Order: sequence, then structure tokens, then C-alpha cells
Amino acid sequence: MSLETWTAERVQEFADLSGQTVKAWIGVEFALREDVPDAGPHVYHDPAVPCLQLWGLQAHLADNTRFGISNYQNDDHFGLHHPQEPDFDARLQNPDWWREPFQGTRWRELPELPTGRIEEATVLGDEGMVAEVHLLIGGRPLWLIAGELEETWEGTLEFHRLDESVLAFTDPADVERISWRPPRAGLATI
Repeated sequence: MSLETWTAERVQEFADLSGQTVKAWIGVEFALREDVPDAGPHVYHDPAVPCLQLWGLQAHLADNTRFGISNYQNDDHFGLHHPQEPDFDARLQNPDWWREPFQGTRWRELPELPTGRIEEATVLGDEGMVAEVHLLIGGRPLWLIAGELEETWEGTLEFHRLDESVLAFTDPADVERISWRPPRAGLATI
């Protein structure tokens, strides 16, 4: 299968979410900062960070199915996809797998993410990857971006795109205000 065909299949999986209804979200968060004392605690919230940084997340749909979202790697970049591996689903369904201290991850319900009918699902690509998925759910936006927060030597956090986490934003204006590395200039609807 060609990369173009594989990517087209991923885009269709997200497009097929239109019309579905999300009842709830669960996910596995990555800590925002990795440089913490051995005894922790890991930092998962910072008022200056307008998103969640996730290993993966899962929508529980009204038809009693689940739709997981994580990332995939292709050479130097990461993109978003809907994993089909049973192991992914099993890990997201098992909170005990992620209990602290587990390398700065935690499982939790994500009530801050929108629920309701998915009115729109738009997929944006960059560098041949599924870089972003923009959902409109019950009239509220949810923008998912393949990216990662990286801590600098000075202790600040930089937002990187096409990286190994799923960043979940509920306010598109926050996405636009961030100084991304690399910039979002290459994005196009796919």
C-alpha cells in the first residue's frame, strides 16, 4: 500500500466521525515537565498551557463503540491516526496501567473536552502527515494536533508540531496565538 493510500484511509476514518455522537472522553496524559524530583510529583497543568498533552485519547460514542486517537511516525515526523491495534484499546481501558509513578503519565476521564453530535471533522496535512484534526462537537471546537511540549533549559515550554503526542485544544484562538516550531504555514485541508 502506498503512503498516499494509507494517509487517505486515515483521513476517511476521521471524516466518518461526522454525524456520530460523543458521550464521553478518556485519555492518558503526558506530564508537561519531565525534570522533576525522583519522588515527583509530575506536573500535568500549567495556566500558561492551553491544551492537554496526551499519549492517546478515546471517544465513547452513543452507538456504544469507541474511537481512539493516537499518533504514528513516518521518518522524522508524527501524525494523527485511529489505531486499530487491540493493545491500544486495552491500555486505554485500563487505568491501573497508568498509575503514578509511571514515567509521567496518568489515565483520566476528560470532561473538559466537548461532547455531543460531531457536526464537522476537518483533517489538515503537512509534510505528508495527518497533522491536525479539527472537530466541531455540540457547537464546541476540539482541535487535535500532532505535537509535543518540550521543556527548555530555562524551564519554559516550547510547542512543537508533527511530534509524538496528541495536543488537544478547545479554543482555536489559543492555537493561533502559539509560536509553533515549525510554523503552521504548510497546513492544507486533505
